[in-house]
Amino acid sequence: MLRLRPATEPVAGTEPVRPWRGRVGRSGFGAVIGRVKSDPLALAAGVVLVIFVLVAVFGPLLAPYDPTERTRTETGELAYLQPPSSEHLLGTTNLGRDVFSQLLVGARAALIVGGIAAVAEAVIGVVLGLVAGYRKGITDSIVMRSLDVAYALPLEPVAIVLLVFLGQSIWTIVLAIVLLSWRAAARVIRAQVLSVSARSFVKGAKAVGASDRRIMFRHILPNVLPIAVVYLPVGFGNAIIAEAAISFLGFGDPDTTTWGMMLHEVFTAGATETAWWWVLSPGLAITIVVAAVFFITRAFEDILNPRLTGRS
Repeated sequence: MLRLRPATEPVAGTEPVRPWRGRVGRSGFGAVIGRVKSDPLALAAGVVLVIFVLVAVFGPLLAPYDPTERTRTETGELAYLQPPSSEHLLGTTNLGRDVFSQLLVGARAALIVGGIAAVAEAVIGVVLGLVAGYRKGITDSIVMRSLDVAYALPLEPVAIVLLVFLGQSIWTIVLAIVLLSWRAAARVIRAQVLSVSARSFVKGAKAVGASDRRIMFRHILPNVLPIAVVYLPVGFGNAIIAEAAISFLGFGDPDTTTWGMMLHEVFTAGATETAWWWVLSPGLAITIVVAAVFFITRAFEDILNPRLTGRS
């Protein structure tokens, strides 16, 4: 008598495909929160990043002084390189500007640069990785050769050239970072797409006449989406470091208060050894935010490298 196999029973010699929901535990934003909660360091880093975002949003309202204002002492003299006090929590600059106010306002620039660059890196990396890995052939060759060219271009010199021709603006810095930040994400996602596109559910979708766009964005994308999520904090931290480096070299936006410009000003003023509070404040802020991003990413290491959890 012919026995029908239940839909849930796997075919002999085959292994059922595990979708992203099963691998990560939950889907979407809940999966991200679950992973962060399971790692104490990542949870602490998440709290730090939440505080950073709040400071970036409300910093200009919380700043006790205008970051460009030249403050004065009670006697009417310029508050020149004043150490931390009740009036100036993080001291003042050589022009009498309040360092604490500059630090709060500079957080918004860091959030803008890091946020835009991170989203752009993930989107460009996903699109190029999907197209190159799925279509293969000449399309894959064009994308990979473009990737090789992008890897050969160093970020800071390219950014300096753009800033010279387009003007020193925070948006020009963002453009330079975006142009070269997608490289790692595109390469990793392409490799994952090559693996996923060879699975049986993709072949089945082709057999029933599904379009290439539907296969890429409805069937393959959910399986590579965790990698794109991981690259968001990675791109965020890298963009903050890149902006700080470019501004420190003197090519930042002179009309925008950023942590990198603060370091540039203290260096050009020759106060790196005397005004420790001026150096320590932006340097420590960059270090804490980037370190928090690293510990957030560490909670997702097994997505980028499944062998860390024993999966192949």
